[in-house]
Amino acid sequence: MNGQLRSVFVKDTNASKEMHIHPKALKGVKGSVGAPMPGDVIDIRVQEGEKVEKNQPLLVLTAMKMETMVRAPTAGTITKIHIRKGMNVQGGDLLIDIEPSEQK
Repeated sequence: MNGQLRSVFVKDTNASKEMHIHPKALKGVKGSVGAPMPGDVIDIRVQEGEKVEKNQPLLVLTAMKMETMVRAPTAGTITKIHIRKGMNVQGGDLLIDIEPSEQK
């Protein structure tokens, strides 16, 4: 206007994007199970409250037509499942929390 530059802010609610940030697994915590690679969750083989043994299959990830089995790092009880079937995850994303059982 009148040869002067003017800044105008127009809020476009249709162009907004909702960001979902997935928590990361805690390094050094045995019960914090993280994604070993980016991929899609195709199968979850456990439920919250279920007791698991060390190396028991927890879920299956797929990336580039290759499937990877994620296994329990320790024996214990599943306290929280942070993912759902069909969800896309990145490497290190928190998948499952396990409360380790007491070793004798």
